[in-house]
Amino acid sequence: MNAGWVIGGRFTMLDRIGSGGTSRVWRAYDHAERRYCAAKLVRQRGPTSILRVVRERAFQLAHPHVLTPYASCSADEDVLLAMNLVSGGSLETLLGDYGKLPPAYAAEVLDQLLAALSHIHGAGVVHRDVKPANLLLEPSPVGAPHVRLADFGIALSDDGMRFTTTGFRVGTPGYIAPEVLDWNRPGPRQDLFAAGMVCWRMLTGAGDPHPRQRVGEPPADVPPLLWAVVARLCASDPAQRPDTADAARRALAACHLDLRFPVRTLDGELLQIFDHLGPPPR
Repeated sequence: MNAGWVIGGRFTMLDRIGSGGTSRVWRAYDHAERRYCAAKLVRQRGPTSILRVVRERAFQLAHPHVLTPYASCSADEDVLLAMNLVSGGSLETLLGDYGKLPPAYAAEVLDQLLAALSHIHGAGVVHRDVKPANLLLEPSPVGAPHVRLADFGIALSDDGMRFTTTGFRVGTPGYIAPEVLDWNRPGPRQDLFAAGMVCWRMLTGAGDPHPRQRVGEPPADVPPLLWAVVARLCASDPAQRPDTADAARRALAACHLDLRFPVRTLDGELLQIFDHLGPPPR
């Protein structure tokens, strides 16, 4: 595909901004709504891929911290999913830039993630692939982060419908809850486990966790109450985790962490979320 290609008589492809196993993401111009968007082109490789696209398109869960498609159309052998353009990179990118994040900043990111999970769980949806790469960020040079939970391609609704071949787990190793590794049915507490592991990464500066990762002892600079919230989210026994994302948010609020701006890393560096895309091509 070349820049300038128009899909569905509506979306003009401008420049490629990302890719995945079965998809490519372009910055595009939506002529119907007269604005720029992210156009995710998903390859149709058999009925499973088509079902994933159809289900992802259906998850229009309007929420400030959730990113889902607002429009779709056919594109030859692909399906185009149009989404709001989020240009600040991902939490994975931010961790790559700064490593360990200040505890209050990490708690703010976790709180926004839990708000997103509360919303989708309330709609009967389990995300199943919560990880830093799926947490997109709005640019924020000096202010608070704004997190958007994205990529609902392997989400599971409360009707129990799965979109992968029977007998195979889905998700990202290290973020998959132990009960799912043991072949139990996914549920909302799987997402809470993953959220805890995301925060574990932010507070430790470590890479992706290993399967059945233990959180270990708290780093010296992390408040014990915050670490206790993370440890509970990451409990190997799902019964020991918070009942809901809202319960986890209440426990997080009880830590009384004060996020002050501008935020600096533990090394004194100014923590900024930059625009990774720049102006659109002419």
